[in-house]
Amino acid sequence: MREAVAIQMTWPGAPTVYYGDEAGVCGFTDPDNRRTYPWGKEDLEMLDFHKRMICIHKAYPLLTKGSLEFLWNDYQGLSYGRFSDDEQIIVIINNQEYERDVRVTAWKTGVSRKDATAFERLILSSKDGFTEDAEEYMLMRESFMFGCLHTE
Repeated sequence: MREAVAIQMTWPGAPTVYYGDEAGVCGFTDPDNRRTYPWGKEDLEMLDFHKRMICIHKAYPLLTKGSLEFLWNDYQGLSYGRFSDDEQIIVIINNQEYERDVRVTAWKTGVSRKDATAFERLILSSKDGFTEDAEEYMLMRESFMFGCLHTE
């Protein structure tokens, strides 16, 4: 579910949260998609993740007005960049059961191919939860290599 939230809050357009999604309410088609809100039984981690992703969405105007470029994809993996003239965000989604290293062509987002550039991790999600602990990743020449985000 966190993968969907990460994409929703970083993809072009206005993110819309259907009532209960933020609390972990699941459903598919009528009438299952009309479950009541689980007052007092919310998934507090999912609520917190929504709040953090909404804060990221609001803090970076390029997530509402920036360009989009696909950077990498394979079976159960996706990466895209959101960028403006002076700022870049790279989103990496890994739907595998294990962590893996991914090589991303970050220069497509406007990052200089000549200079080493540092990217700061905004959020990392895994099967064990999520963290906003800062970590720096270095862009090396034409590729950007680091452990992939893993969300559920």
